Order: sequence, then C-alpha cells, then structure tokens
Amino acid sequence: MAVSKTLTVTPLLLCGLLLSACEPRSSNKANADTTRLKPTACWFETESNWPVTQCFMMEVPENYAKPAGRKIQFPVVRFLAWKRDPDKRPLLHLGAGGPGANLGLEPENASEWLWANYAEMTVDSGRDLILIDPRGTGMARPRLSCTEFINDADTAFQRNLTPEEETRVFTFSMEHCYNRLSAEADLAQYNSAVVARDVEALRKQLGEPQLNLYGVSYASRYALTVARDYPTSVRAMVLNSTVFPDINYTQKLAQDSVDAYGRGLEFCRADKQCNERYPNLRRRLETLVQTLDETPITIPVKRPYTGGDYPFVLSGQRLLRVLFQALYDERFYGKLPAVIEGLEKGESEEATGVVTTFLDIIFDPYFGDAAGVSHFCVEEAPFVDFDQARVDAADIGILGGSARHDLELLQTQCRIWALPPAPLAESQAIETPVPTLLMHGGLDPVLAADDADKARRKLPNHQWLLFPHLAHDVISASNCAENAAARFLEDPATDLAETVTQCRAEEITATLQTPISTQ
Repeated sequence: MAVSKTLTVTPLLLCGLLLSACEPRSSNKANADTTRLKPTACWFETESNWPVTQCFMMEVPENYAKPAGRKIQFPVVRFLAWKRDPDKRPLLHLGAGGPGANLGLEPENASEWLWANYAEMTVDSGRDLILIDPRGTGMARPRLSCTEFINDADTAFQRNLTPEEETRVFTFSMEHCYNRLSAEADLAQYNSAVVARDVEALRKQLGEPQLNLYGVSYASRYALTVARDYPTSVRAMVLNSTVFPDINYTQKLAQDSVDAYGRGLEFCRADKQCNERYPNLRRRLETLVQTLDETPITIPVKRPYTGGDYPFVLSGQRLLRVLFQALYDERFYGKLPAVIEGLEKGESEEATGVVTTFLDIIFDPYFGDAAGVSHFCVEEAPFVDFDQARVDAADIGILGGSARHDLELLQTQCRIWALPPAPLAESQAIETPVPTLLMHGGLDPVLAADDADKARRKLPNHQWLLFPHLAHDVISASNCAENAAARFLEDPATDLAETVTQCRAEEITATLQTPISTQ
C-alpha cells in the first residue's frame, strides 16, 4: 500500500564477477533440498555511482508441507554498504505492501530510488540493504496477476456503468482469473505466515544470525509475523505506516473511508485562506458525487503502460476511489479543493493527475493482485462479519458509497477463491519483544492515527513517531524520518524524543513552504 528519496564506485553488474560475495556464507543442511539462493546476473541496469549490487533468485517450495512439490522463486537484491561493518546485520526490505504490490525491481522501473531512499540507515552507515518482492508479486515467479481484471477494467472504465454493472464485470474477471491461476498455483500458499517462512529460509541461506526488518504498509504485517514466528531471527524492526493483524480493516471499511475523506477536507478547512476560498467542501463533494453518478464526465488521459488516448469515464463512485488513492500522498491534500471545484465546473484538467495515478495502479502488470486476494481471503475475510459491515455501511452517507460496493465485491472474491481460513492467531495482536520503531502519518487514509496509537501499545518494546502532516509511507516523504530510523538501527535503545521534535518542526516548515493552492 505504498510508493520515493554518495562516494562513487563502479558496481559489478554480474554476480559471477564477484562469486565469493554473491554466494551465501553458509548453507542450512535441513533446507538444502528445499530452498536455494541462486546468484544471477542483475536484470536491471545500474549506474556508476550505485553501491555494489548483487542479484539472486530465492527458490522455495510453494507448499512447505510438500517440499518435493512445485518450486517457486522470488527476487532478492543486495546493495553492499560503501564501507561494510561485519558486526552490522543487514536491513531486509520486505516489499511494497499491498498485499500484492511490486517494489519496482522490474528492468523498466528499477532506479536509484531502490537504495537511495534508505541509504542513511543502510549503505551509508556500514549496513547492507536487501530487497525482495514477496512470492507472487513483481519479479517473483510465478507472478499472480489477474490479466483478466486489467483487460476488463480497460474496457469498463471507458464506459458509464452503474456500480452493480461494474461489480458484475469484475466478478466475471475474477472467476476467469481464478480458473486460470488455480491450475498453475496453490493459491492457499500466498499469505503472511508463508511469506514469513520464506524470509526465515532466506535468512538461513544468507548465513545471517539475525536480520533487521523494514516493513511499509502491508509489508509491516510480514515483519510482525516474522517476529512472532521466528523471534530469535530478528534484531530490530522499522515499521512504516503499520498494518496491525488485530485491526479488522474491512469491518469498518465504510466509516474509515469516510473519515479519510474528512481528513482531506479538514486540511483546507483548518487553513483560513483556503476555507474562505473553498467553503463548504464536504457538502460540495457530496453533491459532486451525486451529480457525477447521474451525469458522468469523461477525463481524457494517456493510458498507462501502453500509451494512447484513454477516455476515462468519471462517475461519482469512481471519483471516491480516485480520491481515496490520491490521499495516500500528503502533497495531494492542498490540491483537493481545486479538483473538487474544477469538476463542479465540468473541467477535467485538475483531475487528470489523480486519475492517471489511479490507473497506474489498476493497469500495473507487475501487481500480484491474485496473491493479494489470497492474503485477504485467508487472513482477514474469515474474521469479518460482512452482514454487520453492510448494516454499518448503510448509514454512512454519500461518501461511503464506494465502500458499500467494495464490501460486496470483496466477499464475492473470497467465495470464488474458496480458501481455508487462517488460524485465529492471524487475527490477534502480535506482542513481540523485538525492538520496534513505529512511524505513522496523521493523514494516513488507511488507518487513523488514534487507532494506530491504540494498537501499537500492545507491543512491549517499541518507540512511536507520529508525523501529523504526513500521510502513507512517511520515510519516502521525510528525510528526518529516515534519520530517526537510522539512529534506531544503530542502537534500538536510543531515545528518539528529540528527533520527534525536530521532525515535526521540519514538517511544519515544509507545509508552510508548500501552501494550499488558492488560485
């Protein structure tokens, strides 16, 4: 659920040129026949100013209960520290979240961002950085993407469909996706507990006694699961925009969605100049949703990944989805009033950017959306009272409309997938003693800061940094947040209270430098 920030050396592009460094330091005999870390030439280009870069494919059983059965692979990329400190354990980045999101390791997407965004807490401080796409996502083999959904969405979003018609289209897509992928993969094996087992197998193949874990968005749930199931394998964790297993996000989906829109609207109301320029934004947004449902408008954009003109038909319910995705980025909050006003006038220019961002995710061929459905249907849906969720959503109001339809589609997806539910433990708080740094944005649309504050208190050994003016993925937005993480990894017992004060001062300064547009 996330997506951004040097001595010069010449990196070795092929692991074969540095074989001793590329091969794992030791092999775990028990796993010798079931898991392998295979050095490979990096499939993306690096620049001369990058750290030494090593690439691998990690091979594991798809089903650990059947070690002789089908094998799957996921990518592993290791950036070596400029000056490696052998006493510093690597930081393992557990992927982009989602679940199902790809980290950007693909040949056409890989860039300096992969390491530079985390350099201060890794390669600059003597610690290696290791990245993965979890099983089923990104560069993993197989990648569990529903091409049927992409193809049907490509057509559907160019048409004026009712929410019910749209749900039928996507139900049909998911049925075809399931029929194809269930013959190629055991979909029950794509969930957090199994990903945690992959991580433990990787640690053993790397020959590392412990790893530091970095989890952003849903990948933070992976980190917590690893710490629960393999506590001695984890030195420390940095959790960014945490997903807590004991919070049932779907149960309160409608209310939480409306609250997220409310935070976006409050951003303007709290600014005197903006509030005067754009009064009554909530009422105007509600009216706009109703108007667009009755008479959609077409937003001309370029179709992501393939190019060409793409006439996106914007209804009210689609607007809600587009805006919710945009609220992941705090830079959008100052633009929201102008988007609403532009659409009120029937003008599409202000909305073009957010529609394109939305379609970037919908049409992403590397997104393992089927793996994401498996996660949801195994470890969250079994603990949702969908009947009660629908009752609660019925009274939410206009801004809860898209969430009401999503509840139906989510339950239908799980009926199609028909996977066995996870044990009750997967819905309970993880109270690991592993030292943990939790960072959260006050504008995060996924989880309100107050709810995150309550959930984090169940962790017995943690520090908590709240960034009131940031949204989802605070490290990508704040150098100060990365500095705090770097200090924590150096010594998890370090008191970061002073850093919190400094970071909030920087947030306020940044907000003042990028005021809400009132033009």
